[in-house]
Amino acid sequence: MAAHLLDCLGTAMTAGPSEELAPYRAGAAKLGSDERAEWHRAFVCARWAVEVASQPEHGHLAHILSTSREAVRLFGDAVATEAGRLVPEAGWRVSAPFAAEIAWVDEACRLAGEVARERGWGAVPWRRLLESVLAVPDPGPQPA
Repeated sequence: MAAHLLDCLGTAMTAGPSEELAPYRAGAAKLGSDERAEWHRAFVCARWAVEVASQPEHGHLAHILSTSREAVRLFGDAVATEAGRLVPEAGWRVSAPFAAEIAWVDEACRLAGEVARERGWGAVPWRRLLESVLAVPDPGPQPA
C-alpha cells in the first residue's frame, strides 16, 4: 500500500514536491506485506481523506468522499471478478478487500490532487499521510 501511495502521489505531484518522496520510498521499501498491516495502511489513507475533506476550507470536496464509498464497493467487486477472468492461467486473484484497499489509497491521492490544484501542494498534508502509513508496523510472527 505504501509503494502504491507513493507512486500515486508522485504521479500527481509536480517535479518539486515529487522529489521530496525519496526518503519515504526508502521507508516503504523496508515494510513487509502482511495483509493486516496493509489493510491498516490503506485505512490510514481513507481516514486521512475524510479528515482533509472535513476541513472547512475543503468542504466543497466532500462530494469526493460520498462517491468514494460507492466506488470502493464497486471497484472491489469488479476488480476481483475481472482479474480472475482475465488472467486465469496465472492463477492470480485479487480479493475484494485488496481491491478496496487500493481504492482507498487512490481516493486519498485523488483528494490530495484536488486540494493541490486549488491551493497548491503546500496546502496538502501529504507528509503526515505518508508518515502515518509508514508508521503502521508489520506484526511479528503469529503463534502456531
